[in-house]
Amino acid sequence: MLKLAFLFFVFGLLLCQPAQAGITLCLKAVNPSDSEKTVTIKSYLPLEVKPEDVIYKDDLEVIYDTQQGSYYVYGEYQLKSKEVLEKEVELRDIWVIDASQIALIRQEAKTILDDFKETNYFDHAKLLYDGIAKKLKEIEAVQDLSSVGPEYKISNYRNSLSLLNSAKADLVAAKTLLSEVAPKGLAKFTWKIILFIIIFLSILGAGFFFIWQRQIKLEAEQKPRE
Repeated sequence: MLKLAFLFFVFGLLLCQPAQAGITLCLKAVNPSDSEKTVTIKSYLPLEVKPEDVIYKDDLEVIYDTQQGSYYVYGEYQLKSKEVLEKEVELRDIWVIDASQIALIRQEAKTILDDFKETNYFDHAKLLYDGIAKKLKEIEAVQDLSSVGPEYKISNYRNSLSLLNSAKADLVAAKTLLSEVAPKGLAKFTWKIILFIIIFLSILGAGFFFIWQRQIKLEAEQKPRE
């Protein structure tokens, strides 16, 4: 009969100090009986982790749980009485929001705010912009905490991801508002283009007409007289 080892399922206990290339999970199994037993190590990985994010897993297997919707590491071992087995799993540090993505959203928000200057909705757009800027600043501040423990890093990342999605939603709201208030200015600009095209075609047509008239005159002059 298989006997489950004592495992720590709380990530705060699983996570060791961050390794140079990523984050290390420390797993422990114990055979508490007075005889040799087969013990099992089974520990779920953070939801964001995919098999390609596992840098090192020793002899553990990485298996997907369809019901939980996440991966876990698994292994069975023969342990002597009171024996303790420790395993380490190293994960690539994927809990970072790319700085270029933050910069892109900030720049796009600034561009949209500038487009509102010629409308009556600039104050409302400014509120949206300030909200976006504040959320992006909070994300950057959290990610600058390099000394924070791995468990807090993952938690902070999830909070930052929520802030990022909220900032993106505000950006979509600003774009939608701009599309609703911009048609007047856009129509004015469009009519200027149309007027320019009409004038250009008129001039071009007149040029062709004069060239055509000149060509007819030249052909008439070149005909031999009877």
